Amino acid sequence: DHENFYWHQEDHLKARAADGGWRYTIWRPQVVFGHGLGSPMNLIAAVGVYASICRARGEPCRYPGGIPVTTEATDARLLARAVAWAAAADGAANETFNIANGDVLLWPNLWPTVCDHFGVEPGEPEPQTLAETMPLLEAEWADIVRTHNLASHSLDELVGGSWQFLDRAVRAGGAATPPSLVSTIKLRQAGFGDCYDTEDSLRYWFSEMQANRLLPDWQ
Repeated sequence: DHENFYWHQEDHLKARAADGGWRYTIWRPQVVFGHGLGSPMNLIAAVGVYASICRARGEPCRYPGGIPVTTEATDARLLARAVAWAAAADGAANETFNIANGDVLLWPNLWPTVCDHFGVEPGEPEPQTLAETMPLLEAEWADIVRTHNLASHSLDELVGGSWQFLDRAVRAGGAATPPSLVSTIKLRQAGFGDCYDTEDSLRYWFSEMQANRLLPDWQ
């Protein structure tokens, strides 16, 4: 256990704003879907690499998780639009907002979308701890990089600690947990009501990584 540094940062921000006469908006997203090379919390990269390796092997892309948890995602584009809105919205001054796409997410229900995007069969679920199994496949990933002329990044550079994050997201080896849902009513009442379909969001960011030669494009 350790003290959560975040609250100290938030207190510091509020104090500086009061002293400097400027305003702030604090955002609390759910799991962010976006593209961040090497980020330790990038589910798009972790899922995309896992599915790509399954495709290269000619194997089903088996759901690796356990008991699903009901949660939400936040598209990075949605978060960016909200930040831009808040810069000029009086109702966002010195406020804290939850922000999420607007639908709910269960990874087993989303898995067929993952498989369809990468052109693989889902197969039967096969729970595993990806943080243990996937780092062993550096050589296999290097072959995929060469075969598909991808940007030269190792598995660790591309995914890094996101394997642990994915394990946690899909409850690999974990017990059932309560739903992880937040209310975005406050944000909507303040004037920002944009939303994203999480399946569309997932496909968009996979396509972005493929366009940037970070994942193979199997089309």
